Amino acid sequence: MVGRMVRRGLWLTPILGAALWLWGGPLYAWSGVAGLGMALLNLWLSARLIGGVADRNPQMLMTVGLATFVLGLLLVTCIALILNAMDLVVFPVTGVSLIGSHLVLVLWEASSGPRNPRPRTSTTATSTRRPTVRS
Repeated sequence: MVGRMVRRGLWLTPILGAALWLWGGPLYAWSGVAGLGMALLNLWLSARLIGGVADRNPQMLMTVGLATFVLGLLLVTCIALILNAMDLVVFPVTGVSLIGSHLVLVLWEASSGPRNPRPRTSTTATSTRRPTVRS
């Protein structure tokens, strides 16, 4: 699921960058792409932590989910503040891109419905050839 969200986010990156470049120049474009990158990092990190716990210890899922939320919030806040302190981004553009892209990617995934994995077919099982009988 997160893999699909990351792929969609990577497709949105040049669109967002180009739109922000036209609107406010290269600093706006970089700020928006940085916000989108932080959203993708947060989604990936959350999926790794929650997925690992779900496989090993499902009883801890709620606790780890809450801890992952707090950790992700602290991580993206620290990254954004460091980038802002170094004057590498326009903070409002980064923040809106971070929150907006996160919401767009999550809602896009939610609206696409459940995914059923394709059934694996064996080449021998689908063969219409009749077996040869030897006497």
